[in-house]
Amino acid sequence: MGIEIPYYYRSIDWDRLVADYPPPPHFHSTTGVLPEEQIVALQERRFKERMAEAWQLPFYRKRWRDAGLEPGDIRGLADINLIPSFTSDDLKKAIEEAPPFGTHHPFGRADFGRMPIKIQTSGGTTGMPRPTLFDPMSWEIQGIQTARGFFSQGARPGDVIQIPLTTSLANAGWTAHNAAFNWLGCVPVTTGSGKVTPSEKQLAFARQWDVNGWYVIGDYLGRLTQVAAEIGFDLHQLPTRYIFSFLGPDADGGLRKALEEAWNAPVYDNYGSHEIGLVAFECSEKVRHINEDTVYLQVCDEFDGHELPDGQVGTIVATSLYRSIPPFIRYNLRDRMAINPRQRCACGLNTRTLSAMLGRSDEMVKLRGTNVYPLACQSAIKKDARTTGEYVCVAFHVGESLARHDEMTVRVERKSPEIDADALAQDLRRALYNDLGVRVDVEIVDAGALAEVCGIGEKPRRLLDLRHK
Repeated sequence: MGIEIPYYYRSIDWDRLVADYPPPPHFHSTTGVLPEEQIVALQERRFKERMAEAWQLPFYRKRWRDAGLEPGDIRGLADINLIPSFTSDDLKKAIEEAPPFGTHHPFGRADFGRMPIKIQTSGGTTGMPRPTLFDPMSWEIQGIQTARGFFSQGARPGDVIQIPLTTSLANAGWTAHNAAFNWLGCVPVTTGSGKVTPSEKQLAFARQWDVNGWYVIGDYLGRLTQVAAEIGFDLHQLPTRYIFSFLGPDADGGLRKALEEAWNAPVYDNYGSHEIGLVAFECSEKVRHINEDTVYLQVCDEFDGHELPDGQVGTIVATSLYRSIPPFIRYNLRDRMAINPRQRCACGLNTRTLSAMLGRSDEMVKLRGTNVYPLACQSAIKKDARTTGEYVCVAFHVGESLARHDEMTVRVERKSPEIDADALAQDLRRALYNDLGVRVDVEIVDAGALAEVCGIGEKPRRLLDLRHK
C-alpha cells in the first residue's frame, strides 16, 4: 500500500545497545567496574557526540552563543564549566517560544512517524505539564538504568515486582515496568498509585501474588505501613526481599530504619529525574552508585553556579550522555546533594557515589536569615507516631514594604481526631526548630486533609508557595 511503518523492533540495533549500555548482569562485570581512566574516556566520547547534536538546536545554540561560545570552543569535559547551566524554567520558556514541544527538541509534530516516539511529562502542578519526547533509545536506556539498580538490590528472573506508581504521563512507573519486563525477566505488577488501587487492595495483591520486590515512593511506602497496621495486616508474612524506593531527606536514617522494621526487608534509596532517568542507585551495601556511562554529574553552588569539590553539598547539574531526543547538557536539577570520590565498593562496583538527597534549592524559603528547605521537615514529622507522615509547608509574606518578610507554617496530618492537636503542634515546633535552626509555626489537620495538595502514591508536593499569589 506504499505505507512504511517504523516498527519498534527495527528501531534499535539491540546487540549494539546491550554492548554500549550493558544491562544486568553484564554491567556488573563490564562498565560498572571500569578503572577511572576508561570510564572518563567513555564519558568524553559520549559528551562530544551529545554536544555536536545540541549545537543543531535553537535552544542550545542561542544560549551558548549568548555566553560567547562557538562550535569547537568546548573541546571536552575539561571545558564543561564554560557552558551555562539551565533549569526547568528555561525549558518552559522554550516550549512557550515553539509550542507544543519547544526549541530544545530536534523535531516537532510534523516529523512524527519517522520513528516510534512517546510523550511523557514532568511538572504540571500548576498549568500544563512539561512534555519530553522519548525515542526508543532513551526509553530503553532508562529501563536499563533502573534494571541495574533492581539487580544490585537483589532482583532476579522470576521475581514479582509491585509498582504502585501510575503508568501515566509521568514516566517513573513506566521506567520500573520496562526494567522488570524488558531487562530483568521479572513480572511487573502495575497497580498504580493509591488513587488507582486503594492501599488495602495493594496489600492484598502483594499477598495473593507473592510479591518479592517493590518500586515505591518513600511517602507511599509509609502510607502502606500505616494502613497495614490499621487493618491488622502482617507485613512480615509477605515474601518481600527488597524495596526500591526514593526516600528523600533522611539524614539520620530514621525513616529507613522504621520502614525496614515494619516490612522486614531492606529499603534502598535511589535518585533519578524525569529527563535523565535513574541517576544513581543503591547496591546491596547501601552505597549510592552513579550510572556513570549514562550521566555526567556535577555539584555546583546554588547561588553563583561554580563547581564544588567532592564532598561538598550543592545543587546537582546533570549532562545526559545518552539522550539525543532531546539532549540535556548541564541541566540543573535543583536537588541538593554531594558527590563522593570513586572507590571500589564491597559489592564490586567501581564508581563515583552520591549522597542522600538533602532538599531542593528551588523550594528554599529564607526565614530570618536562615535557608529552610521543606524536605528537611520530613524526619521530625515522620518520626512522630501521632502523625500520618503527610505535611505541606506554606510560605507567605508578612508585613509591607521594608518590613515585609517571609514566614512559613507547616501543616501536618494527625492520625485521628483523638490526638491532642495542641500538644502535637507544640512538640513538632520544638523538633522542627532543632532540625531547621529557625522557628516555624505548625498547624495540625485531620488525616486525609492534605491528600489533594500532596498527592497519593506519587511524588509528593511539600511546598505551597503563596508569596507570589
